[in-house]
Amino acid sequence: MAAFLHRTSNLGYAAYAWGDNSSGQLGNGATINQSAPVQVGTNTHWASIAAGLWHTVAVRTDGTLWAWGGNSFGELGDGTTTDRHAPVQVGTDTHWASVAAGSWESTDVGAWTVAVKTDGTLWAWGDNSFGELGDGTTTGRNAPVRVGTDTHWAQVSAGAQHTVAVKTDGTLWAWGNNGSGQLGDGTTTEQHAPVPVGTDTNWVQVSAGSGYTVAVRTDGTLWA
Repeated sequence: MAAFLHRTSNLGYAAYAWGDNSSGQLGNGATINQSAPVQVGTNTHWASIAAGLWHTVAVRTDGTLWAWGGNSFGELGDGTTTDRHAPVQVGTDTHWASVAAGSWESTDVGAWTVAVKTDGTLWAWGDNSFGELGDGTTTGRNAPVRVGTDTHWAQVSAGAQHTVAVKTDGTLWAWGNNGSGQLGDGTTTEQHAPVPVGTDTNWVQVSAGSGYTVAVRTDGTLWA
C-alpha cells in the first residue's frame, strides 16, 4: 500500500491511500483494494503519516495520534487486537510529534509502531519478538509503552525487525534483530533496548530497511 498527504489549507493536509487493503490499511472503511488514491475520511488536519505492510499511523496538527489497518499484534495501540478499517485515536494525548510503522515481511508475523512526543520521549507498541520495541523485554504491547527515560529523542524509523533513532545530541541508537548487523554496533547480537551506534554526535537522519540501516550525517555524507 501507499499513503500520502495533500495540502488543503495552512491548517494541514488531507490523507490519501491506495493499493492493498486486505486489513483495512487504506482507512476508507472497507477492505477492497484500490488502484487509485482514495481519501482517508474527511479530516483535513493531518500533519504526518507512516505506512507499514498492514497498518497505517498518522499524527494530526492538534498533536493527536491515529491508526488503522491490521492489529493482530496490537500495532494500532488502541488497547485491542481488533483490525480497524478507519482511523481510531491512540489514547487521548495531544503531544505526539512523529510516528513510524514497522512490519515483518510475512503475513504470519509481527508489526509494531514507534513514536516521538513533543517532550522528546519515545514510545512503542505492537510485536516485540526481537525486542524491537526497545523496552528491555520481548513482550508484545497493545498500547504505548515508554522506551527508557530519555527525553532527547528527535527522529525514529522502524524496519522489518529492528528500530533506529537519532537523539537531539546527534547520537545514533538501534535495537531489535541484529542477525545481519543492521544495528550497526559491530555485532550480530539481538538488542532489547537502545544501544549506541558508535560514538559520533553528528547524525541527523536515519532509516531502517529490511535487515539493514542507512543514515545521514550533518556533513551530508551517507552511511549504511
